[in-house]
This record gives sequence, C-alpha cells and structure tokens, in this order.
Amino acid sequence: MDKLFFLKINKKVIFLLTLVFSAVAYAQCIPYTGQAMTSGNTYCLNGSLSVSTNISIPNGAVLIIQTGQLQSNSIQVDGVLEIGDGASVQSTGTVKVGTFGSQKNSKIKLGTKSFLSLVGSVVQEDPTFGGFYPGTTSVIEMGTNSVVEICGTFTQQSTTYPSVEYIGIPAGKAYCIAKADVSGGGGASIISDDSQIVTIAMGSVTGLGMGNSSFCGPNATKAMCPGLWPEGLSEDKTSCGNAPVIIDDLDGFCTKPAISGTPDGFTKFGITVQQKNNSWPENIPNGFLAMESKNKGFVITRVQHVSQTPQPDDAIADPKEGMLLYDIQDRCVKLYNGSEWKCVQRSCND
Repeated sequence: MDKLFFLKINKKVIFLLTLVFSAVAYAQCIPYTGQAMTSGNTYCLNGSLSVSTNISIPNGAVLIIQTGQLQSNSIQVDGVLEIGDGASVQSTGTVKVGTFGSQKNSKIKLGTKSFLSLVGSVVQEDPTFGGFYPGTTSVIEMGTNSVVEICGTFTQQSTTYPSVEYIGIPAGKAYCIAKADVSGGGGASIISDDSQIVTIAMGSVTGLGMGNSSFCGPNATKAMCPGLWPEGLSEDKTSCGNAPVIIDDLDGFCTKPAISGTPDGFTKFGITVQQKNNSWPENIPNGFLAMESKNKGFVITRVQHVSQTPQPDDAIADPKEGMLLYDIQDRCVKLYNGSEWKCVQRSCND
C-alpha cells in the first residue's frame, strides 16, 4: 500500500513539474503581435500576421515564424529571424541582415519548404568591417527545398565568408533567386560554398563569385540552365511571388502503377561483379542487358555542354535520336529527341 501511495504522489509531482516547465517554456517565447522587440527575448508567431511598420530585430533577440506567414514592410535583422518548416515571410521593402562593423552575429534561417519573398532588396552588411574584426558573420541559412526570392537587388558586403549556407539534408537543395542585379564586396566574396544552394541570377553580377554553389547567370534564363531552373519560376523579371509555386512544384510529380500481365520475354545478357545467381539475368522480365554491383556506379558519357537546340560548337556535333549523356554545365542527364536536348526530369511523361 505504501508503494502504491508513493506512486500516486510521484505521478502528481511529475504532472505539476510538467505544468511548471511548460509554463516556463511558453513564457520564454513571447507571442509576436508586431510590438517592438528587445535584446535577450525570443518572440514567436503562430498563424499569419501583417505588420504595416518596419520591423527591427535587435542583436540578442530572436523572432521565430513557427507557422503561417509574416507580411511586412522593411526588416532589419541584427539578431535572428527564423522561418520554421512550411512558414514564410513576405516583404514589400528592403531586408537588411547585420550592421557594418558591429562585430555581432546575425542571420536569417529558413527551415524545410519555407520561403522568404520580397519585392525590395536584400543587403547583407559586413559586421567584420571588411575583415578588420574577424569571427562574426551575417548569413542566410537555408533548409531543404527552401526558397529565397529577391525581386529587387542583392548586395553582399563581406569578402571573408559566404553569404548563403545550406543546412538541409545532404541530398537536398535550396533555391536562392535574384531577379535584379547582384553585387558583392569583390576579392574573395562568394555567394555560397555549398553545391546544394542553387543560385539563379537573372540580372547582372559584379564583385561576387559563385563559389561552389550550383550557379546560373548572369542574365539567367531557363534555356541557359534547364537542369537548375525550378518549375514555377517565371522568366519575367517583374513577376514576383513565385516562391510558393516553386515549393509546391518540388514535390508535384505523379506516380503510376507498374504494368501487369505476362512478360513478353526475359533478359538474355548480364554483367555482374557479384556472385552470379543461377537464375540471373533470366529472371528479369522484358530486358535486353542487365548489370549489377553493390558498390559500383554506371557512368554514361559526360560532356561539358550541349545546347537545347544543337549548335555547331556543342560537344556533340551530330547527335542521334535517343542519344543519352550527362551535361556537366547543366548538371543533368540529357536525352536527344531528334530535334532538342532535354534534361531527363521526374514526371508522368504524358
């Protein structure tokens, strides 16, 4: 009986402690309603909110958009602006990240399938004072399938660190799109060191290198880099608000059931580096040649570049219908259909 009584007391204590900790956690995240923010506090938005005034996130403050969308004019980010999974921020003005020479860290962080879209410009100021105070950064961190869509200009002041970093899954990607002119601090100034960042610059680019990012530009068009161009991105530089369409299209593919019925035949030829099964490759239906390996890849012909419509200076001078290759510049497997080279893309192919 004593043990049962002790267990009941423990359950009550645990329940009360849970309430206390929950209350403390809730108190640590102040609901954001458009009020002025102060350093040392974390503010959270659940749902959608439109703020008509300029927003300032001071150093030491954090604003988390947990769900929904924040609509605003200009935003000054000296602290942290975090856009959670599936959430978004839309701005009609300028977004500034950091303050020049402040020696303080600042960042915008995007979660999975979140986006930042603005009609105005993005300015990433350099808190290191041109490298004089090393060790601080103002950066944009991007999660899997996130999108930054800048319909104004993009300016990056730093020459000592990349302006955009990828924080999503290794096999994923994120899109950083600038529809107007892009400029950097020159020297070693680069957009990103991460190949998962797909950078599309639809205007001019000066003083800012591509780094290791998957880059299309300057004056980018879909024909220039079809393998990098996301579905839903308009080639009209005056068209803003493409980000949510791009995110929807990232998973907008279909699947179809496999063909059923009796196979027409079975595979006669096979190449393997494994222990051959007596029934292989004859147990693979409707094939001509089968190849298998547990740790080796199949490498098709790799060329520097072929234009969508064949050109005299292309890597393949006389393509044949049905020809396959890997385009190094466009980073995709291409098929020649008899008149055009097209990236092989995931779709229903109706």
